Amino acid sequence: MKWMKGMTSMLLVALLCSTPGLNGTTPAYGAAGDYKFDFGAGPVESGYTGVSASLRYDATRGYGFRTPENVRNVGASGTGVASDAVRFLTTGTKSENTFDVDLAPGLYEVSVTLGNTTRASVAAEGVYQVINMTGDGAKDRFQIPVTDGQLNLLITEGKEGTSFAISALEIRRLSNNPVT
Repeated sequence: MKWMKGMTSMLLVALLCSTPGLNGTTPAYGAAGDYKFDFGAGPVESGYTGVSASLRYDATRGYGFRTPENVRNVGASGTGVASDAVRFLTTGTKSENTFDVDLAPGLYEVSVTLGNTTRASVAAEGVYQVINMTGDGAKDRFQIPVTDGQLNLLITEGKEGTSFAISALEIRRLSNNPVT
């Protein structure tokens, strides 16, 4: 019986350490491992977390822009989450102008909804994940392993001189195993 109490305690500790939001590695609003961000200065859609361009990353909050001085709120021609957006003012996968989200290690599906965009590419962890998304409100998704506790996402131009913005981001945990 004593071993059972010890096992119960170990299971409780394991549960507390692996539950997003309880161990300090992920935002508390992602208790199920799902995160939804609505970018821009307009109304925030139900079920989403609003993120203005001025929101600097904060470890306590677990998300934000690394360099908000290089991000601007912009309008968008869509509806719902696609009615406003943020535009990254610096370009290229080597830019430090990322949107960072603290995530427990695992495999994630990331869905991106663009704002008014001629052509944009999406990079995560410094590597292009989606190249040349075109059109206002365009949507795409990709899977990515997170091993270091943070996802760093960058929206950049798909072609030099074209406009690009992001309206919404959804992150869904697929597995605790960070392998594709």
